[in-house]
Amino acid sequence: MKRNGKDLVLDRHGLTRRSFVGATATALISAPFVNQLVRPARAAGSGVVNFAGFGGSYGDALREVWFEPFEKETGIKVNIGVGASLALAKLQTVNPNGAEWDIVDLPNPAFITAVNENILLPVEGRIDFSKILPKYVTPYGWSYTAFVYVVGRNSKLIPNAAAPQTWADMWDTKRYSGKRSLNNVNTSAVSLEAALMADGVTPANIYPLDLDRAFASLDKLQKGNIVWGMSLQDPVQQIGSGQTPVGGIYTGRAIMANRQGAGIAYSLKQGIIGGDSLGVIRTSNNKDEAFTLLNFMATRGDLSAKFVERTSYGIPHVDVESLLPKDADDIRAALPTNPVLQETALFNNAQYYAEHMPEVLRRFQEWQLD
Repeated sequence: MKRNGKDLVLDRHGLTRRSFVGATATALISAPFVNQLVRPARAAGSGVVNFAGFGGSYGDALREVWFEPFEKETGIKVNIGVGASLALAKLQTVNPNGAEWDIVDLPNPAFITAVNENILLPVEGRIDFSKILPKYVTPYGWSYTAFVYVVGRNSKLIPNAAAPQTWADMWDTKRYSGKRSLNNVNTSAVSLEAALMADGVTPANIYPLDLDRAFASLDKLQKGNIVWGMSLQDPVQQIGSGQTPVGGIYTGRAIMANRQGAGIAYSLKQGIIGGDSLGVIRTSNNKDEAFTLLNFMATRGDLSAKFVERTSYGIPHVDVESLLPKDADDIRAALPTNPVLQETALFNNAQYYAEHMPEVLRRFQEWQLD
């Protein structure tokens, strides 16, 4: 994909743990929703950056690992809001007083749409990406964090010797009896990619999705044997409790649960990688401050490692692996720099979902009701 003659490498990345619907929503958010956000500063060159994110423990990690050190080093205040979405990003461009939110954390498909709709500023050398894996970088920002969806299992019920390694293994109902946990397509479309790989489609040939083949593959599991995760925490409970001995799960969720003794093992083969992206809103009143923050996040390998250790989600900074503690091998293995993922992983195609999400969602809902 190109914009203004520039290649956008991010079109090989894709959906995240957050709402599949919200990633490409086109309606503007309502005024009451906006009022839930912290009131940002607007003055140009005010020494402030207004960052809209998703809140929760992930938002706490952003604040403590990234924003507080940034404030101390630069004197620039970071105001944090919640409710980040493509709709919120769009709203910034129609505000006659300029954007209230300078940076809006976006799932990769929404980021692609924001670029296409001229919502974001080009970087133009204001961010040093020399330490970021090139495939995660675009002229408008970068996919700053990565999430890997993998084949998981309850290690107490399925020992290492019998562990499923691929999606085809997980689809083998003779070898593995019982129900399967999969992410609801309303949350993340990775289940369709998993279904296609289980049916023998190679990662290089996944897109455009053959929806007929994907749903036929899901039929092989039988609808009654699929337990749909309505949140990304659901597979942790489903697999950890043994309700579903095998299922799809994000590595970050599994790693954090295992610290509490969940006993969830997984295979990185055919992992499906998506992520979130950052860029600066075109109508920002604090452009210099916003780019200063993003440059800080792109260049600080030490803080990248702290963020990865805190959240168990990957960051495509080349120094992270060497900066993690020696006892963090589980996190290190799930980093985007891991050769296993580099060789066998599927990168969600954000461009595909930016263009086809309504059709995919409609087909999934029809299949569920059939």
